[in-house]
Amino acid sequence: MQSAGDRGVTPFELKILRYKEKIRNSLLTEVKVTDQQFESVFVCENDMQAARALSLWIKEAGTMAWLDANLKAGDRFLDIGANVGIYSIAAAHRVGPTGKVYAAEPHKFNVCSLMTNILRNGFEDRVTVLTVPLTSERCATQFNYSSIIPASTGSQLGSTKRDGRGGKDFVPVLTELTVGLSLDEVVDLGMIERPDLIKIDVDGIELQILQGMKRLLLSPNRPRSVQVELNLGEQDDVIKFLDDHGYDLDHRHFTLQGKLFLDAGKSVSEIAHNAVFVPRS
Repeated sequence: MQSAGDRGVTPFELKILRYKEKIRNSLLTEVKVTDQQFESVFVCENDMQAARALSLWIKEAGTMAWLDANLKAGDRFLDIGANVGIYSIAAAHRVGPTGKVYAAEPHKFNVCSLMTNILRNGFEDRVTVLTVPLTSERCATQFNYSSIIPASTGSQLGSTKRDGRGGKDFVPVLTELTVGLSLDEVVDLGMIERPDLIKIDVDGIELQILQGMKRLLLSPNRPRSVQVELNLGEQDDVIKFLDDHGYDLDHRHFTLQGKLFLDAGKSVSEIAHNAVFVPRS
């Protein structure tokens, strides 16, 4: 049997090795990332933050391609599940000083890093942080932290399901009493302007968030593109909901891990992935 040493290192494996080395060298430092057009700076205090910054064109190349193809100067972009701001910062470059980015993130420890990155890149003039959790309608509930480490994922509003993907319940390390709002109400209250593009990646309540923006999706000034993470068990429901509200599925794209699952023979329905929807003509 041929070993890895015998067959040599493939270009893909070499890329991953170099990527891991960059992560090790970047801890507790600033990471500069050139995303083909612009240079961004991210402050990293742990390996997850460094990994998020360095994987901008690796983990979700499809998301970056979507931003490049659709964002224009002066646009309003809503990043729901902004985490530490990787895509919010990328969007801020593209909308320019006349545009606006709304970075929605209820995880307070992520928010601190998100705000640090906004300031470090000088985008306080065009990025506004929204810490109110978005959901289907106004509610008083718990935000359950799966971790308090900045850049972590899997925390849930009103649930303790791991990543919202049918996994086992997790025991929250911390809970926060909060009020959730629908996006329609947030817009009605004048908290944000109507977005031109929306990205939704919240590890589990994507459908509830969509249900909270019915009026926006049916309005004359509706978003011209919406990217949603399709998690296991809710893919058909999300597609049907958007179809009922005048949006067609334009294309799907997969994370680096998702592509490996596809190559291994898994079906699309077995893999969490992103899907882009556009208004029906």
